[in-house]
Amino acid sequence: MNLLEKIRPKEKLKYLRWFDILIVTAILFGIFIITSTQIFIGLLQSNPQAIQDSAESMEIATDGAAYSGNFTLQATLLIITLLYLLIRNFDFKQLKIRLHWSVIIWVPVLFAIMGLFGDLVTTVSGEYNYFDPSLIQYMNPIEILNKFLALSPLAIGYALLNGFYEEFFFLGLMTSVKDEHKWYALAFSTLIRVSFHTYQGLLWSLVIGVVYGLFYYFMYKKVIKNLLPFFLMHALADMFGSSLIYLLISWNY
Repeated sequence: MNLLEKIRPKEKLKYLRWFDILIVTAILFGIFIITSTQIFIGLLQSNPQAIQDSAESMEIATDGAAYSGNFTLQATLLIITLLYLLIRNFDFKQLKIRLHWSVIIWVPVLFAIMGLFGDLVTTVSGEYNYFDPSLIQYMNPIEILNKFLALSPLAIGYALLNGFYEEFFFLGLMTSVKDEHKWYALAFSTLIRVSFHTYQGLLWSLVIGVVYGLFYYFMYKKVIKNLLPFFLMHALADMFGSSLIYLLISWNY
């Protein structure tokens, strides 16, 4: 086998090698891991200036969908990743992305489970008591539509891109490994998911990376077996945050 065949095998590449995973990880998340770590260190050191400097340089790396630069950067990195996978002759057809009627059920179910757990974490940690009985009178399902209509087209577009961007890597590429390597891949992907969310603090980076990440993984592998609901559910989380009760409450009281 010559060098060209090693780079681009003749047969479709179904299982990513360790160097494929490292290269794709560096492309998609390298800048975000570095900047998130800088902000986290600033938080530990209680250094407001360091946090501000890192946050400003990370204007394209936060989940603030208002930054058009964020959309441009992630779209560019995604294209580079897809080109790399094309060069490697990766078998994209093995990725389970199906438009099926069950998607309209699984998206709200997944979001509701994630959102309620997020509300529980927020309440237990003392950030805000989402389970205060007095909030019930302000809940109205129509608020979901109101909050959606309040979003800018850029915010919606970025959320859809980011939902695909992250779960394409975590549930698509990171499950495209040989069965004997799946637990190593899962541990690595969990670490990566935690590492670029540390700017939200240790608690939430662990919730997002470990709890949500493992929940998504096992629901995908054992129950749903379709990537599309996870793309869309993640997009909703980027639009509205990890809270179900917040989404239902009219905050003009």
